[in-house]
Amino acid sequence: MREYEVLYIVRADLDDEKVQDAVKRVNTLIERSGGSVERTNLWGKRKLAYEVKHQKEGSYVLQDFQFDPNRVPELEAALKITEEVLRHLIVRKPEKAAPATVVPPPAEVVLEPIAVESESVSEPVVSANREES
Repeated sequence: MREYEVLYIVRADLDDEKVQDAVKRVNTLIERSGGSVERTNLWGKRKLAYEVKHQKEGSYVLQDFQFDPNRVPELEAALKITEEVLRHLIVRKPEKAAPATVVPPPAEVVLEPIAVESESVSEPVVSANREES
């Protein structure tokens, strides 16, 4: 069983009770196929970007569920023929990675600067024996 989420749009001309019935119908589709619904989130009516089946608005529903990957095409086919559902999208959620063991960083090596003997800078010696021109 893997975790999935489905976002589907229900026709906006249905009242809230009919939308709840559509959600229950999708829940039974998932449960009859051996899945389990974890969470249902009703987003409410929203304007569609373009007309879908002569509808300009739709009620959005987001559901998280666990499902057998081999049964996903059956669920998609059932959602396609459901009259209340205008559009749907089923997405597999990323698997939760096991917590990685944290490896401490290697011990810090402190390098001390090497003492360099400074050479004394000798000033040029002005010779007393100058030739005057």
